[in-house]
Amino acid sequence: MLARAANPNPPHDPEASRLLRLWVDLTQRAASAAAHRSGDEESLRNLQLQVEDTLTDRVPDSDALLTELWVWESTLIHVAETPPETCLICRKARLGLPTDLPLPAAIGGAL
Repeated sequence: MLARAANPNPPHDPEASRLLRLWVDLTQRAASAAAHRSGDEESLRNLQLQVEDTLTDRVPDSDALLTELWVWESTLIHVAETPPETCLICRKARLGLPTDLPLPAAIGGAL
Protein backbone atom coordinates (compact mmCIF):
# COMPACT_ATOMS: atom_id res chain seq x y z
CA MET A 1 0.00 0.00 0.00
CA LEU A 2 1.06 3.59 -0.43
CA ALA A 3 1.49 4.08 3.29
CA ARG A 4 4.50 1.79 2.95
CA ALA A 5 5.83 3.99 0.16
CA ALA A 6 5.62 6.94 2.51
CA ASN A 7 7.08 5.03 5.43
CA PRO A 8 8.66 1.60 4.87
CA ASN A 9 8.57 0.84 8.61
CA PRO A 10 5.19 1.96 9.92
CA PRO A 11 4.79 1.97 13.70
CA HIS A 12 3.52 -1.18 15.40
CA ASP A 13 0.78 0.84 17.08
CA PRO A 14 -2.46 -0.04 15.21
CA GLU A 15 -3.90 3.43 15.80
CA ALA A 16 -0.77 5.10 14.43
CA SER A 17 -0.93 2.80 11.40
CA ARG A 18 -4.56 3.77 10.86
CA LEU A 19 -3.61 7.44 11.12
CA LEU A 20 -0.84 6.94 8.56
CA ARG A 21 -3.26 5.31 6.12
CA LEU A 22 -5.71 8.17 6.67
CA TRP A 23 -2.94 10.74 6.13
CA VAL A 24 -1.91 9.05 2.86
CA ASP A 25 -5.50 9.02 1.61
CA LEU A 26 -6.09 12.66 2.53
CA THR A 27 -2.76 13.69 1.00
CA GLN A 28 -3.51 11.98 -2.30
CA ARG A 29 -6.96 13.54 -2.42
CA ALA A 30 -5.60 17.00 -1.53
CA ALA A 31 -2.93 16.76 -4.26
CA SER A 32 -5.56 15.78 -6.80
CA ALA A 33 -7.86 18.58 -5.64
CA ALA A 34 -5.02 21.10 -5.96
CA ALA A 35 -4.01 19.92 -9.42
CA HIS A 36 -7.55 19.79 -10.73
CA ARG A 37 -8.79 22.94 -8.99
CA SER A 38 -11.40 21.23 -6.88
CA GLY A 39 -13.16 23.18 -4.17
CA ASP A 40 -12.25 20.42 -1.71
CA GLU A 41 -8.55 21.30 -1.46
CA GLU A 42 -8.77 23.52 1.62
CA SER A 43 -10.95 21.14 3.66
CA LEU A 44 -8.80 18.13 2.71
CA ARG A 45 -5.64 20.03 3.66
CA ASN A 46 -7.17 21.01 7.02
CA LEU A 47 -8.03 17.37 7.73
CA GLN A 48 -4.52 16.34 6.72
CA LEU A 49 -3.04 18.86 9.16
CA GLN A 50 -5.27 17.55 11.95
CA VAL A 51 -4.01 14.02 11.31
CA GLU A 52 -0.42 15.33 11.35
CA ASP A 53 -1.06 16.92 14.75
CA THR A 54 -2.45 13.64 16.06
CA LEU A 55 0.53 11.71 14.67
CA THR A 56 2.85 14.18 16.39
CA ASP A 57 1.17 13.38 19.71
CA ARG A 58 1.04 9.62 19.09
CA VAL A 59 4.32 8.63 17.38
CA PRO A 60 7.77 8.78 18.96
CA ASP A 61 10.27 10.70 16.79
CA SER A 62 7.37 12.24 14.88
CA ASP A 63 9.67 14.89 13.39
CA ALA A 64 11.54 12.28 11.36
CA LEU A 65 8.29 10.59 10.34
CA LEU A 66 6.66 13.84 9.23
CA THR A 67 9.75 14.84 7.26
CA GLU A 68 9.61 11.52 5.43
CA LEU A 69 5.89 11.93 4.78
CA TRP A 70 6.33 15.45 3.43
CA VAL A 71 9.05 14.29 1.05
CA TRP A 72 6.67 11.58 -0.20
CA GLU A 73 3.87 14.15 -0.48
CA SER A 74 6.04 16.27 -2.79
CA THR A 75 6.03 13.41 -5.31
CA LEU A 76 2.26 13.85 -5.71
CA ILE A 77 2.42 17.47 -6.84
CA HIS A 78 1.52 17.76 -10.49
CA VAL A 79 0.04 20.10 -13.03
CA ALA A 80 -3.17 18.78 -14.44
CA GLU A 81 -3.61 18.94 -18.18
CA THR A 82 -6.46 16.44 -18.10
CA PRO A 83 -9.51 15.87 -15.90
CA PRO A 84 -8.91 13.86 -12.70
CA GLU A 85 -10.67 10.84 -14.22
CA THR A 86 -7.97 10.52 -16.90
CA CYS A 87 -4.98 11.91 -14.96
CA LEU A 88 -2.54 9.02 -14.55
CA ILE A 89 -1.05 10.39 -11.33
CA CYS A 90 -4.52 10.57 -9.75
CA ARG A 91 -5.50 7.16 -11.15
CA LYS A 92 -2.33 5.59 -9.71
CA ALA A 93 -3.27 7.02 -6.31
CA ARG A 94 -6.85 5.71 -6.52
CA LEU A 95 -5.62 2.25 -7.54
CA GLY A 96 -2.94 2.12 -4.85
CA LEU A 97 -0.11 1.79 -7.37
CA PRO A 98 3.41 2.90 -6.41
CA THR A 99 4.03 6.60 -6.95
CA ASP A 100 7.33 5.81 -8.69
CA LEU A 101 5.63 3.68 -11.33
CA PRO A 102 6.71 5.31 -14.62
CA LEU A 103 4.12 7.19 -16.62
CA PRO A 104 3.84 6.42 -20.34
CA ALA A 105 6.02 9.01 -22.08
CA ALA A 106 4.25 8.68 -25.41
CA ILE A 107 1.00 10.14 -24.13
CA GLY A 108 2.36 12.70 -21.68
CA GLY A 109 0.78 11.30 -18.54
CA ALA A 110 -2.76 11.42 -19.94
CA LEU A 111 -4.89 8.41 -20.67
